[in-house]
Amino acid sequence: MEYIEKKYKYKLLMGLGILLAGMLVAAFLEVDILIPIVLINTGLIVFLATVFKLFKSGDLPDKDERTKKLAAYGITYSWFLTLVLITVLIWVDYFKLLELTAKGVLGILLFFMIISANIFRWYFMRKGDVE
Repeated sequence: MEYIEKKYKYKLLMGLGILLAGMLVAAFLEVDILIPIVLINTGLIVFLATVFKLFKSGDLPDKDERTKKLAAYGITYSWFLTLVLITVLIWVDYFKLLELTAKGVLGILLFFMIISANIFRWYFMRKGDVE
């Protein structure tokens, strides 16, 4: 634990604390079942995301000009791809291929943008730079 930066230590402890709180609430309190489920899942996500980021980053800095540039390009490419998806969804609705609701379309766009931005960012990080 000595070589782990302070911010990672605090995030790991926070994740474990939230996870433990969720387990204690589930075991000893009679509350809505949704509360311990949210606490346990949140703690687990914080803990695992921190562990993943800790092992992924190694000795490299979290943010520098190169990573900011690659993230900006990833978001830009994701935005252009989302425009293509919106066009496809318009054609799907126009030809009545699927019954689309506003909630469904917004959900599709939200998850598509998040996933595609991270995929492009990951791709540019592996590639090294954007040309």
